[in-house]
Amino acid sequence: MCGVYPLVGVRIPDHAFIRQLSQMCGEPLALTSANVSAQTSTIAVEEFRALWPSLAVVVDGGPIGDQSPECRLGSTVIDLSACGRFRVVRPGCALSATVNILEQKYFLSEQKEDE
Repeated sequence: MCGVYPLVGVRIPDHAFIRQLSQMCGEPLALTSANVSAQTSTIAVEEFRALWPSLAVVVDGGPIGDQSPECRLGSTVIDLSACGRFRVVRPGCALSATVNILEQKYFLSEQKEDE
């Protein structure tokens, strides 16, 4: 989105509210995480109140996840730019489920850092 990288990230949220909001808009949404880079992920709207003055809109769709520490790991980021392979960019909270889907359903193999 910033023009520096040749790839684009696509977020697939596991949260009913944001999926419904996306469907109602009828087109892609450009969003970012509700935290400052390298800080712990927020899971409730009140946790990033300090950022509100800098935002055009804040929508409270309820807390994300079950409040466990794993929910604060942030998004799992996977690079799918190599044919038949995937590379874990950031493990995140959905790593094992995501890797399982990529390997078992789509028969992709993991590309390690040294490859």
